Amino acid sequence: RERAEAGERAAVAAEIREAVKRSGLSRAAFASRIGTSASRLSTYTSGKVTPSATLLLRIRRVADRESGR
Repeated sequence: RERAEAGERAAVAAEIREAVKRSGLSRAAFASRIGTSASRLSTYTSGKVTPSATLLLRIRRVADRESGR
């Protein structure tokens, strides 16, 4: 189970890193748009902390909007 959870955390972190990249925004600007700090965003992109489902949806929305999708 621990192994599966670690894999899931890594997958979420990778998705967030890709969302930030796709948005074209700096990490600080992206964090501001999703309503958090750059340091908190860093914990999400590293996989140390997993965001709530609501925040993950907001991350996807911001990335899509900024990338023109």
